[in-house]
Amino acid sequence: MSTPGAVSGPLAPGAGSLLEEVAGQLGMSPARVEEVLAEAGIVVRSPAPADRRLRLLRLSADGTKHSGETFAVEQPFGPGVWAIAHPANSAGKTSLLEFLVWPLRGAPRDLPPDVRSWLRTLRLDVAVAGRPTRIVIEASVGERTALSCRIWSADTEEELLGQPDEKLRLVAEAFGAEESSRAVSAFLMDALRMEHTSLWQAKGGADGEGAAQLHGWPSYFGACYLNPGGDEILLGDVGAVGLPGRLLELFIDIPYSTTLTQLSVAAKREAKTARQQNRRAQDDAAARQQDRAGWRRELDDVNGKLAVLHGHSQRDVAPALQAADAAGAVLQQRRRELTEAEQVLADLHRARIRAQQAHLDAQETWQARRVLGRLDPVCCPRCEEPLEQQRRAAEKESAACAVCTRTLPEVDAETAEAVFEQLRADLVAATEAEIKVQAQRDQAQTAVEQAAATQRWAAAALQEVLTVSQAYARVRELELRAAVLEGRLAATGTPPPPSGEILSPGSVLTQVQAAVKTHVETAAGQLFPAMNRQIVELATRFGVQNLDRVSLDRAGRVNAVKAGVPTAFKRLSRGDRLRMRIATVIALLRVGAARGVATHPGLLLIDSVAAEEVTEVPARTLIAELQAITQELPELQVVLTTAQPELVDGLLPADRIITSNGEHLF
Repeated sequence: MSTPGAVSGPLAPGAGSLLEEVAGQLGMSPARVEEVLAEAGIVVRSPAPADRRLRLLRLSADGTKHSGETFAVEQPFGPGVWAIAHPANSAGKTSLLEFLVWPLRGAPRDLPPDVRSWLRTLRLDVAVAGRPTRIVIEASVGERTALSCRIWSADTEEELLGQPDEKLRLVAEAFGAEESSRAVSAFLMDALRMEHTSLWQAKGGADGEGAAQLHGWPSYFGACYLNPGGDEILLGDVGAVGLPGRLLELFIDIPYSTTLTQLSVAAKREAKTARQQNRRAQDDAAARQQDRAGWRRELDDVNGKLAVLHGHSQRDVAPALQAADAAGAVLQQRRRELTEAEQVLADLHRARIRAQQAHLDAQETWQARRVLGRLDPVCCPRCEEPLEQQRRAAEKESAACAVCTRTLPEVDAETAEAVFEQLRADLVAATEAEIKVQAQRDQAQTAVEQAAATQRWAAAALQEVLTVSQAYARVRELELRAAVLEGRLAATGTPPPPSGEILSPGSVLTQVQAAVKTHVETAAGQLFPAMNRQIVELATRFGVQNLDRVSLDRAGRVNAVKAGVPTAFKRLSRGDRLRMRIATVIALLRVGAARGVATHPGLLLIDSVAAEEVTEVPARTLIAELQAITQELPELQVVLTTAQPELVDGLLPADRIITSNGEHLF
């Protein structure tokens, strides 16, 4: 067995040195580079190997079959190779393996639906990066099956294995299949110091122009639960472009590989955005060009019409304009004079009416007194009751009215005549004043009519001058339209060049990506040769015939050469594909151990290990070599299933063979 050469010294510079390197190339400060990266959701961290070991401790499961029969599984695990073996089909080999997968992955991968419906409690004790942890999946049965997940933690493995759930620390709790899967994924990603991977899908997104696809723990778990031989993907069970290579970089611990994928996605997203913006700008420019052509044609037409109008003979409109203004002013003055005359006439008319009424009232009063003063009433004029004799006697003696008892006024004919004369004189004066003002008002009316006729003549003269001169209104309209068109053409012309060069976020991302890629490729150049040697040695030991060499690349291709012929991974036999997968994962563990890191969980789950073999010998060779390698890597755990118990007889200790003499394993 060859010993892998250790890679000494750091494989890449720290984050600070990397940012300073890029900042120097861009001519900006490292802080500004960090800001641009942060805006893209990227944080560059110094490489620090993570402890990603997963070690199975104990599996417990119970439930009720459709027949009503209950079952319970209690299986401890330790380091080394473990085999779930039973010769019968549908005996429960894959189901037992899936009992391990469900708590570790967050969801089963290939658990038969009927067995899934039987389960009530699934409990897995596991050491996660040295942290004793219990993951419990419970299904309560009612009208609908309700799923829940709880994750517990303990200080020691002894405490974890010796205490019930309620005596441990509750780390996470979730309800429902999706939330339970998220809870397991989030816990394991955090505990194993792993980040989500974004991979760009060229035809993804709602617009079909590319989008980022996020991958997390369920995708990463494919490096532990190996695909069967018929699958053409080297690592992982998700057929996303670039994911096998990403898993390879992740678990061999190439520094900044996660950062590089983030930068690649961010740069492609920026490129897509820039491409779409450029396309929109081109569409806008084409539309603007059409608009500008129309505006230019219209402006030329307007300027032509203006030239024709400007070519007409000039005529001075000032005199006609002044005459029209003067006539208008005179008309306004005459209208004011007419209004004043009408107001005075109305006042005098009311005064004459009042004088006439006063004269009539005096005449009526005087005549009434003369007539009534000769009366000798015998009764009350209202109620017709006879007047008493005493009242009639008092009227003769003291001049008191027999009707109302007031003193009868004396009637002076001369005074009355003087009053009448004054009232007649007032009436005559009011009438003469009204007649005089009426004449003035008629003159004012005539003056208004004359002024209106003069104003109409002046306006007509001005209109005639404007019509036969430069056509001011039309010229003004055309000049305003020309100004609008010239403004549009100026606003939509070619923008001025920028005053200085400004680096776009996409340029910064591209420069950082180039620098990080250089360091990633340098680290891969140091680690992949050791991986290549390990894969050739291990695959040969596992039974791959005539394998000359392999050449891993960052896309996740092994580029095998068999008997001098380049052979793609998918062209290998089904059995050789499985051996190559196992060899690749163990090579990861070996190279990591040589560097003193544990960046792969160190757990391998293999279903139907001998399903691809024609004879028994290759399968026994593979299992024997796996058993030998666990002596070299004492923390390696391998759990496999087989329908041929004879493959593991004599190769594994009896306590590591999980089997049953009955028809089923549980």
